[in-house]
Amino acid sequence: MLKPSGILAFTFHHSEDEPWVAVLESLFEAGFYLEATYPIRSDDTKGEGSKPGTFGSQTIEYDIIHVCRKRTEDPQPVSWGRMRREVMADVRQLQAMLENHAKEGLPAADIQVIRRGKALEYFSRHYGKVYVDEGRAISVKDALVGINQLIDEDADKSKEAPPVNAEPMTRQFLRTFGTANELKRDQVQKYLKGSITTPDEFVQRGWCAEKNKVFARTDPLTFARDWSGKHRRRLTSDLDQALLLIGACFDGSGINAADTLRNENFKPHVALKPLVEWFSRNGPEQVTRNAATRALSIYNAWYASHAPQPAQGSLFDDDGEYEP
Repeated sequence: MLKPSGILAFTFHHSEDEPWVAVLESLFEAGFYLEATYPIRSDDTKGEGSKPGTFGSQTIEYDIIHVCRKRTEDPQPVSWGRMRREVMADVRQLQAMLENHAKEGLPAADIQVIRRGKALEYFSRHYGKVYVDEGRAISVKDALVGINQLIDEDADKSKEAPPVNAEPMTRQFLRTFGTANELKRDQVQKYLKGSITTPDEFVQRGWCAEKNKVFARTDPLTFARDWSGKHRRRLTSDLDQALLLIGACFDGSGINAADTLRNENFKPHVALKPLVEWFSRNGPEQVTRNAATRALSIYNAWYASHAPQPAQGSLFDDDGEYEP
């Protein structure tokens, strides 16, 4: 019913993460992109019998107006790392304006909505063509995970951030644990609050396990041995690849790391080398850092003699650097 040049505008709010994912997926799949997003003051009351400014047990500070248009051309492909840097540059240009608004009393939550909206505008324009690796487009959920990380990137400069071109779920896991080997459940839940991620998602990926309300990381050696005999074509996650390669380089592992790299079904993720480098400095134990250093040497030797050079104009040519 909408004219080609028409605008679809609506408001939406929800205290849970999944409804946001569902709305955005529906919107983008229907061929819309976000022209702009605006935070506005919410109604005084939400729902029958509610107290002013509350919705159930949640205080609603703002609604978000989504201004959308129909696509008139196919989205241009872009790597997640490159899009992420472009968004960060744009958000930093807004920083002075946002700081002035903060001084005038605009709540931090509203400022975060502005940042999140700017990132979603970029993502919606490239929806379906934002790639975390060659041939693998990022999902709406993983993009939201990455966007939530993006808007609070400058919160803690005391730790080395995971590689910028790592997948959002990988970055979330490494940001959560840092150099720690284990964390209590309540610590993990507090850290993940509002991140559209649950600790169970880490467990399902085999990256950690819970016992007595404590999450312990899966050490790379155990991870690599669990992958022994499995088809390398299914080894697509960047962190899976890094853990396997590092685990194979533990003393007495019985696994040949070079064999995995030479396997014709193995396609190294663009973030594999940066992740191995990150682990060589930030592994939770010295034995892991030592194994990562050996894995990096093996990878570099393999790459120099076996890896095909990236095609000119590849989306991933310039996405290997760390964040400042």
